[in-house]
Amino acid sequence: MDPTPGAQLSPSVSIAILNYQRRDALREALESARSQRYPVEILAVDNASTDGSAEMVRDEFPDVCLVALDENMAAAARNVGVANAKGDVVFTLDNDVRFSTPDDVARALEVFQHHPRAAIVNFMIVGPDGALSRRDWCHPRDPEAWGEREFATDYVLEGASACRRDAFLASGGYWPPLFIGHEGWDLSYRLLDAGWELLYSPAVRVRHMVDASVRPSSRIYYTFTRNTIWVALRNLPPAVAAYSIAKDLALMGFASARAGELAAYRRGIVDALRGARAALATRRAIGPTTRQRLRAIRRLRPGFIARVRRHLRENLI
Repeated sequence: MDPTPGAQLSPSVSIAILNYQRRDALREALESARSQRYPVEILAVDNASTDGSAEMVRDEFPDVCLVALDENMAAAARNVGVANAKGDVVFTLDNDVRFSTPDDVARALEVFQHHPRAAIVNFMIVGPDGALSRRDWCHPRDPEAWGEREFATDYVLEGASACRRDAFLASGGYWPPLFIGHEGWDLSYRLLDAGWELLYSPAVRVRHMVDASVRPSSRIYYTFTRNTIWVALRNLPPAVAAYSIAKDLALMGFASARAGELAAYRRGIVDALRGARAALATRRAIGPTTRQRLRAIRRLRPGFIARVRRHLRENLI
C-alpha cells in the first residue's frame, strides 16, 4: 500500500490489547475499551497465560474476540493481533494502559483524518497521577516543551498507539527477536522508509497504570544493549550503523556501570554479536531520502549530554 495524500480513511476500528499473566489488569483494560463511544471491535491477545486470563475473557466478555496463543510470543504477538483485527485502524494497547475519556478513539481518528500520510499516531502517556509520564517518553523532543504539542516523531509506542492496519502489515510489523525495547524504533525505520509519517499527538491521553516503585531489572541493561546493535544492523548503512552503535553503547555502558549491571551489559554485547547474522539476513537499510527526513525530525532532539542527565535524573535506565 503506497501512502498518498488522498488516501481515505475507513472509520472501522479495532482495539487489540496484549496480555500475559495479568488477568485483573486485562479485565480493567477491556472495560476501558468498552467505554468508548465510537463503535469498535475489541481483541484480547493472550500470550499463553496460565492465570485464567483466557477463561476470564470467555466468561465475562463474550463480545470480545479472544486470540489465545499457544506460546508466549512476547511483543511479536502484536503482529497477530493486528493481522486478526478487522478494523482499518488498530489501537495496540498494553494491559496496563487505560483510555482517559470515552472519546479517545474518535479523537485519534480525527488525527488520522488530518494526516492522511500518517501510519502511526502515538498517544500522550500519563501516569496514575495524570501527569505526563517522562519514563515513557521516547520521542526526539524535550517533553517539557513538547508534551502538549503535536509533531512528527521517529518512534512507535508499541503499547500506546494506533496504526493503519495495511501500513503496519506491509512493513512486516515487529521483529520478534527485539523483545523488551527497540521494537518501535525498528518498526519506525521500515515505515518511514516506505514513505509513511509517524506522529505524536496529545489529543489522546492514555493512562499507564505502572507501579511507580518499579525499577529496571538487569534484563533491561541486557536487552537494550543487544537490541540497539541489532536495530542498527537491520536498518542503517554501515557507517551510520557504526556511529549509532558506538553512541548508544557509550550511553548504555555508562548507565550499566552506574547501576552495577556491567555483567548484563557485557552479555548484551556478546549475544548481539551472536545474533548479528540473523539481523543482517533481514537487513533493509533506509535510503538517503529517509535519512534526510530523520535529520529533520530529530533537529530538536536534546543533545547526548542532556539525555544522559535525563536518565540520571529520572532513573530511566
